[in-house]
Amino acid sequence: MHIIHGTWIPYDEEQAEFLQAGAFYLWIETDAPPDSSWRPTDGVHPRHLKQTAIANFLMEKLSLRNSLGGDPMQGMCIQSFLLPTVEGRPAPSFELLRYVDEEAPTTFELMPWQICCYRVVDIIAVLNDIHFAALHAAEGFQLGADLLFWYQYTQVLKGIIAKDQYIPSMKYQVIPAVLTKKQRVKQQASAELHYGWELLSEGYETAMQRYAVAMPFVCTAGMSSANSPALFEKESLLRHFSECLLLDIVSETPFTNKFYQVVDGTMLSRCVYPPHRTSSQIPGPNLEDYKHWLAWRAKLLGMHTEAGFTLCFRLEEAPASDIDNWYLHFFVAARHDPSLKLSLDGYWDLKPQERAEVAWPFGE
Repeated sequence: MHIIHGTWIPYDEEQAEFLQAGAFYLWIETDAPPDSSWRPTDGVHPRHLKQTAIANFLMEKLSLRNSLGGDPMQGMCIQSFLLPTVEGRPAPSFELLRYVDEEAPTTFELMPWQICCYRVVDIIAVLNDIHFAALHAAEGFQLGADLLFWYQYTQVLKGIIAKDQYIPSMKYQVIPAVLTKKQRVKQQASAELHYGWELLSEGYETAMQRYAVAMPFVCTAGMSSANSPALFEKESLLRHFSECLLLDIVSETPFTNKFYQVVDGTMLSRCVYPPHRTSSQIPGPNLEDYKHWLAWRAKLLGMHTEAGFTLCFRLEEAPASDIDNWYLHFFVAARHDPSLKLSLDGYWDLKPQERAEVAWPFGE
């Protein structure tokens, strides 16, 4: 039996830039006993597939030739995971316990184990294909709780991104002054503006709270640094994954030359085009852009959190007798009760006192 695991691991903070990236890694746990040469002191997990075996499993067992987009051997690497350990051996996952002659440990310690992994590039496509294979052709394998969690979360996140519930973003980084040994200024303090994208949606925030609570601890076990082994904080890991996935999706989207011409020289072009960072000395025009962006974002956040209503529209199909006469109805729906709606066409025809009476359930 093979158990397919996978999780998101941010890159080592000591090696990463200001905008820290990360990657999604797959690994395969097996019920085959370790070979006779295995030693606990080596720090290598005794029950996982190695490079060639992983590649064959992905290509043949899961039929991922199209979604992998190339030779899987090029994505192989070694990652460390903090896993429950009993008497110097990593405990089997809960999914594997039924297939091995071991019982679930009542006490354990967390220790790092080196595991051969495959670095996933197209995360959503690969997780979709693995889940499809598990539903329709799961012979000799099943999904681990970590991989199943990430699949379910990416489905929610995909829906939020498909509704364009994100905005261009700017992150402000101060570069401190560089001093010589004689405390002379070698380089003046400066700043950098990092351009990217930010999810801005009530649905995203609701999903974040739900999935952060439901995340299995094994999802947080990937180690970004062997120097300081520790589990990631769940919500921080989810947000980092979401932001990096959004940035990859937008930056890899093909745009027409017409679009490039329209956004050329604007903030939006810096968010779309790689690299996603430009530098400017303080003061400078980019700092003013950052102030304007902050004010714009604050208004959007206020509208999301303070408004008592949602603006909606309904498209009415044209009658057969007049096929060009389509009609667009605008109305508002109360947040506390979406079934409570008010037509704006009728609202503006009312007298001021009548407007106040019908509008009070919808707030300002």
